[in-house]
Amino acid sequence: MKLYQQLIIKRYIKSFLTIFLALTLFFVGVDLVSGLDSLPKSANLKILYAINTFFYFFSYTFSLSLLFAMISTTISLIKENELVVIYSFGFSKREILKPFLYTIAVLILFFILLNNFSFFVSARQVANNILHYGKVSKFNANLFLKSQNKYIYIGELNKFKKEGRDIEIFETKDNTLLKVIKAKKGEFKGNSWLLFDVTITKIPTVKNSIENKKLLVTNKKELKTLQGFKPTIMNSLYEGAEGLDIVDSIEAIYLLKDKGINITAIKAKLYETLFFPFFSLFFAIFIFIKLPIQRRGLNLGFITSKLYFISLVSWGVFFILIKVTKNGAVPAEIGIILPIFLLALFSYYLFTKKLDDFA
Repeated sequence: MKLYQQLIIKRYIKSFLTIFLALTLFFVGVDLVSGLDSLPKSANLKILYAINTFFYFFSYTFSLSLLFAMISTTISLIKENELVVIYSFGFSKREILKPFLYTIAVLILFFILLNNFSFFVSARQVANNILHYGKVSKFNANLFLKSQNKYIYIGELNKFKKEGRDIEIFETKDNTLLKVIKAKKGEFKGNSWLLFDVTITKIPTVKNSIENKKLLVTNKKELKTLQGFKPTIMNSLYEGAEGLDIVDSIEAIYLLKDKGINITAIKAKLYETLFFPFFSLFFAIFIFIKLPIQRRGLNLGFITSKLYFISLVSWGVFFILIKVTKNGAVPAEIGIILPIFLLALFSYYLFTKKLDDFA
């Protein structure tokens, strides 16, 4: 690695960490102050609330911090005339931009990796549980789901402990009730639910005699059923897709797409996690083009403020598109993937055809 690349990467990472921590801790502080009276008295729960609130705001400040750090780093290099020195050694704008892009790409991949961990994606729900219920986890009450010919009722569901209580499953065919399965308790093990103290009631469909009119009731200590219905997936249908990690989101889409269940929010959450972070990578090319080489005769304060404003507004437009998509107003592919794809094409054009024209 060349010396100028090491310089740029070190400066960028330092600037990113400073801006990211400042933004995120600011929002955490505001949230703590506004909700301090509602928090439980336990010091441990307050610390857990602060940590989970930090992880929650992480997702919002991350992309902006990547862009703000690039602006800050480049302006710092310009002020100290280091950028001019790098250009004087014959390096092009494209060569100088590459260390920024490589570093941003690595940070984005790290962010996507974080979204595979339940502690990260469930941060908002944990914080809300502490704020409203005074505990880390809670049971969601009275869930009712439909899956093809099955209607599933769960009296209480705890996705963190992977437990359910008062479970009832109604199996039907052509709008006729065939079987009712009741269990006092259930646990999700492996890839299916294991029900305990099960009562199975079979309802006759042919009632041409007294025998055929009888209900057939059997009891079992255990019964394995509902394959693939993870507690996190069930919870997402009740509270939204925010608590799903990447793997759970993919599994939920494949599990529910043919079962008559609306999966728009789940797809939007998955696409937001996988594609929206790359907004910063592609937009960074546009920002770098707009930055000057040297400070002579220029108002760097005005240029910096303008680029911060443009970055913030652009991020806001994409953020609103994601929110609209999650509400089901537009398909996830059009609301999230298409804008990112168009931005990627525009950035590729700038990087390959126009970048050195602005030198």
